Amino acid sequence: MPSTNSSSGDAPYLTIECETSDAIGRITLNRPKTRNAISPTMAEEIVHALRAWESDPAVRVVSLRGAGENFCSGGDLAPDPANAPTRTGSAASITLDIMNQIYGELIRTLYRFPKPVIAIVEGVAAGAGANLAFVCDLVYATPTARFSEIFVKRGLGLDCGGSFLLPRLIGMQKAKELAFFGDWVSAEEAHRIGLVTAVYDEQNLGTEAEAKLQILAKRPPIALGQIKQSLHRASSVSMSEALEIEAVAQAMCTATEDCQEGIRAFIEKREPSFKGA
Repeated sequence: MPSTNSSSGDAPYLTIECETSDAIGRITLNRPKTRNAISPTMAEEIVHALRAWESDPAVRVVSLRGAGENFCSGGDLAPDPANAPTRTGSAASITLDIMNQIYGELIRTLYRFPKPVIAIVEGVAAGAGANLAFVCDLVYATPTARFSEIFVKRGLGLDCGGSFLLPRLIGMQKAKELAFFGDWVSAEEAHRIGLVTAVYDEQNLGTEAEAKLQILAKRPPIALGQIKQSLHRASSVSMSEALEIEAVAQAMCTATEDCQEGIRAFIEKREPSFKGA
């Protein structure tokens, strides 16, 4: 599939770059002068790209990274002229509107996205930028990457899913520590406590992440989607309910051609070739 920086023939995005190749959709946050701070426009453009790929069989896995030396410095605290004219009311009502409808929709879309999403983190991932990484399914970082739930130092509460994600990833006590103090966490510490999947040096991060993307792009997409969904639901259901969810997912998977191919490949002692059907 040819690479592109647009979706469905639309004009190029203003704040992100997108391309697809080898069954991989790649999103690059492209506001390096602001260390890729998330503006409402950027949030809406990421959602637009993801929705275009959601049902596209040519895209099986997605990567998310930042342009330049940083992943994302958080929400853009400067006004966004592209959005300001359409919003009226008190500061509190405007903030509620933006957080629910724009930033909230970004996080919901990533969390519910039916295909694996890998965050590739270099440099700073702060506030909303940290949670943008943590909502992805896997996070790969360099040793110099650093993370912060910096909200409290700006007089703000958690947003972009931090209150949901942190306790599930690292436990309530550690989540409170990160949120109460807002201190920087190194990539190695983030890896130790479970926020980061793996740490690779700067020279190898791209190669290692690409290798993981290539592997996932060859996995059966229906099975991957069912696995992601069942794991996301696991923290809010009982064991009995989890077993029922697994049974439904397994019934769906066994009816696919990919399942039959996986069994044939096992019997024939070869690598399977999954078609996504």
